[in-house]
Amino acid sequence: MILTCPNCGKDVEQEILSYKETKNGREYLLRCTECGYTYKKEIKEAKMKELKVIWSWKGESEVRKFSTFEDEILRVGDEITVNGINSLITAIDSNGKRVEKAMAEDIDTLWAKRFDEVIVKVSINRGERTISGEITADPHEEFYIGDIVEVNGINGVIHRIKTTERFVHRGGALARDIVRIYAKEIREGRRKH
Repeated sequence: MILTCPNCGKDVEQEILSYKETKNGREYLLRCTECGYTYKKEIKEAKMKELKVIWSWKGESEVRKFSTFEDEILRVGDEITVNGINSLITAIDSNGKRVEKAMAEDIDTLWAKRFDEVIVKVSINRGERTISGEITADPHEEFYIGDIVEVNGINGVIHRIKTTERFVHRGGALARDIVRIYAKEIREGRRKH
């Protein structure tokens, strides 16, 4: 099990040397795989909590359920599985307030969006006109300057990527971080007769 070692303070695998049942759970004798420190820790039997999730995809939202342990800390940006679909937590309501993180037992509502696929917005410049569209991608798919993308049957070469943090002019970015891709149309050369 991964826990924070009370000696070295690192979140690493703790080797279970032995355990005994207690009235609230189990008492473990553990050894840190990082520093070798041996210690006892009682871990209470975790209870499950079913949370209400406002789940969104492509502008549509619906109420779904997500079950987790009461003592689990959830954060905005965490990936969770809602009804078998990888989802990303976008907001947390806890005790009537919007928070960045909270223990599951204190959460009123989770807000999440589908995250097994993301929509990447693309603008292809065609000279005096710009064509906008969207492509669906895996959140971990990378787009690079110089890649070719297609929108509405028009091919374009990526020359700039706007992410949530900055503009990318060299290299690439993960689909999950992209706000918009900017490309220039690839025109076929004119043939001489």
